[in-house]
Amino acid sequence: MKRALVALLAVIPCLRPLYADSWARPIEKDYFSKNGRYVAHVTPAKDQAKPGIDVFRLENDLRIALWRCPLCNEGAPQQVFLSDDAEYVATVNENNNRAHGGMGPCVLAFYNREGLIKNYSLEQIFHYTGPPNTLSWSEQFRHLISRSVSGRSWASMPMFFDADGANRYFCLWLLRGGYFLAWDPTTGHEVKITDDLKNRWNTKGRKWALAEGVKSRSYYTAVEFLLSLKRPEDRAVIESLLTQDAKFYTQPIQDWNTKNRKFVRLDARCPKRDIAERALARWDQKPAENADRSPKYYYLGAVSGTILLPEAPGPDRSRLCLYLIPGRTIPDDWHKSLPVHRLTEYFWEYSYHNAQWPQAEIPFRIHGVTPGAYTLKAVWDKAAPRTFGADYIKAPPQQGDYESTTGPTITVEPAKTIKDINIDCARPAHNADQ
Repeated sequence: MKRALVALLAVIPCLRPLYADSWARPIEKDYFSKNGRYVAHVTPAKDQAKPGIDVFRLENDLRIALWRCPLCNEGAPQQVFLSDDAEYVATVNENNNRAHGGMGPCVLAFYNREGLIKNYSLEQIFHYTGPPNTLSWSEQFRHLISRSVSGRSWASMPMFFDADGANRYFCLWLLRGGYFLAWDPTTGHEVKITDDLKNRWNTKGRKWALAEGVKSRSYYTAVEFLLSLKRPEDRAVIESLLTQDAKFYTQPIQDWNTKNRKFVRLDARCPKRDIAERALARWDQKPAENADRSPKYYYLGAVSGTILLPEAPGPDRSRLCLYLIPGRTIPDDWHKSLPVHRLTEYFWEYSYHNAQWPQAEIPFRIHGVTPGAYTLKAVWDKAAPRTFGADYIKAPPQQGDYESTTGPTITVEPAKTIKDINIDCARPAHNADQ
């Protein structure tokens, strides 16, 4: 059974991209040139009207119209880039009510004042001539493309216009391939990349990763780009992500090999820390994962055990919180600050739809914990009015709530998992009679 569970947990991350997609509808949006002097305004398709783009020059608070043209997308492009002279626009990917990302005939398109210069499907970009709708599964290209129910992901930042003398380029980086593709925006033709161009764009991409990427939602791509270059001075940038106060997310783990998707444990992890750990492990040519596909930690640690409640939780909209409070004591005003390391679970009607609910004894694991001493505090915010908000308990537990009152205190060490911790959260809140 244990082997089956481990194997199944390893498969789950691979299955998730095949779930139904959830995409925001395209909206009108501005895209600024890198120099900030121009802006391209995209209007999505609506009713019978095609999507379009309007390019403006910015003068103080005014927008001076320069040119406009229709777009070849069915809905709207997902990403738009405007050259610094406002003469060329590059659009990447599709966003409509049927398909997203690298789908359709306008996965990549170039425009100027005269309109469409050239457009490409993803098959044309990769020069794929196999059977229709099989690019994502082909032996040659499947490692470059991530497929979901209604979309394909392929290109990533850094993407940019570039000019070298009389030559113009539009470049984008293949995250899964670790290399650039480029086109001449004046003709839309693909460009053969020389070593000089590769070095030039690696420098530009590194500048983006350090100045913008690691501080944005594209931090994963930025880390991967820095890892592809592997410059010694950039290692400290990735290491800094290990201890950033980024959010920890809690996810229930179920055994999909059982009929009722048996509840296994609550997992809390910080994606940014996990990404940094994996990158540093690969930098050092060490295994980046455990057998169950969870991150293998070298700089950080993990904590696991069981939270003991007075009864099994139900769909009552209560919240369970477990905090790792720095130090060897819990201050009286512990609720006034938010610990970095935490696990939270919301028990409501759809929490475990078509899956087994946890019982009174709830196994847990918190991944990516900064080494040091911590005292554990658990609270079941069960009674109304509830005081949970913004991902932490904002007030002391009250009558009808439950809390732990005695530690325990632990010392987390790098590359180690503290196991078999029991957190007694079955005691009525200390101010229950007040």
